Amino acid sequence: MLNPSKVDCIKILSAARELDGDAMLPLDPRSLGLTRNAMETAAAFLIERACFKRHRDGDGHYAVGGLSLQGKLRLDQFVNG
Repeated sequence: MLNPSKVDCIKILSAARELDGDAMLPLDPRSLGLTRNAMETAAAFLIERACFKRHRDGDGHYAVGGLSLQGKLRLDQFVNG
């Protein structure tokens, strides 16, 4: 698997951080300002590392829930170095 860029991961994690309760964020590359490949690579990377409370994927479409503790730590790590 390719390593995603920090910027791509930050975009997805920041968007998921804004979710309330049990809401799910459908990951759309256009709304995130990413290419489809970049979004899929970053989403797979973050899902494998348990960064979200829950996730859904099917037919190449991803949706994620709010950030888990791991996701919050990962976002802080990406942003602060």
